[in-house]
Amino acid sequence: MIRVILLFVILVVGLITGPNLVGEKGYVLIALKNTTIEMSVISLGVMVFFAVIGFLVIEWLIKRIVGMLTGSRNWLGSWGSRRRQSFFNKGMQALAEGDFVPARKALLKIRNAEFNGLNLLALADVEAKLGNTQAALGYWDEAALNENSALAAQLTKARFLISQNDSKAALAIIENLTIAQKTKANVIEVWAEGLAAADKWHELRERLTGWKKALGGRYQHWQDLAAEGDFALIASNEGGNELIQEWQKLPRAQRKSPAQQKAYIEQLIAQDMHSEAEKALVEAQKSGPHTQLLPLFKKLHLAEPKASTKLLQKWLKRDSDNVLLHSTLAHLAYHAGNDELAQSEAEAAIAIEERQEDVILLAEIKARQAHPDEALALYQQGYKAS
Repeated sequence: MIRVILLFVILVVGLITGPNLVGEKGYVLIALKNTTIEMSVISLGVMVFFAVIGFLVIEWLIKRIVGMLTGSRNWLGSWGSRRRQSFFNKGMQALAEGDFVPARKALLKIRNAEFNGLNLLALADVEAKLGNTQAALGYWDEAALNENSALAAQLTKARFLISQNDSKAALAIIENLTIAQKTKANVIEVWAEGLAAADKWHELRERLTGWKKALGGRYQHWQDLAAEGDFALIASNEGGNELIQEWQKLPRAQRKSPAQQKAYIEQLIAQDMHSEAEKALVEAQKSGPHTQLLPLFKKLHLAEPKASTKLLQKWLKRDSDNVLLHSTLAHLAYHAGNDELAQSEAEAAIAIEERQEDVILLAEIKARQAHPDEALALYQQGYKAS
């Protein structure tokens, strides 16, 4: 633009001064060794003008040629980029289709390409599915060096290690994350999976208090699972009495949770503490039967389950057509050796709805009463109802 302006200025000056120089006899003499060039001032001006024009034209041509050469290199680079993208697309599509060998072949061609670590994550996934554990771990470690894929690589590797029963290594990965990363819901989910896999149920229960908001709808799932695992661990390692003491230490809100009550009572039954289990079942259902707790009455083996029988009969007075209540009382009475009550309640349940477990129970009652023909007919009826 500056050159164009200067050229325009020269033209204007020439138009103004040109007429005044017409008829002037001034001249310019150029002597070069044996050569002499003589010209008028006007001729010199014209020559300078065309020299400037020539220079601008030559400059323009040079720039065009350089631009064409540079443009060809850009085109080659663009072609390479499209080729790498094509391999990435083919690899990801084959991975999604479960065609792992072609996926691996395509992704290996772009192993060192810049895809923000996604190519390395995909390669790790392929190798893991092909059973190449060490290769998969290597690619996850490479992806972890890329800022964009670091967290994804670490979480994916941790999940894989958990699936390989190496929860200790998985938890080590989580522990090394930043404080901010440890507050993310997806990180907490993997953390909980690792603690569960490592049977660190008590630690999981303690950490859940601070994870409630992050886990959202998954919080109850983990709380119930942690309670079940922790109670089972205490019962197996320390015994039923220690389990009862641990239960009594819990906050009232947790002891009111049906899921936690269920986990606790199941462990009491597993420890053959049926009397304690009955007390807990009756206490937990003072306001009425609960769908999670009611079936546990069927697992009680007590010679005289007075409290349970009284509670179930109380509920039946209010809801005499409830097949679940009749069935539960029938099983409870059968385990107590009260065949008369068991038969009566089993028949009442079958009259409302013929369910296999009640028909089979009635068959077992008949067999215990030494009525083999009736028992056989009921067994056949029960298996038809399945």
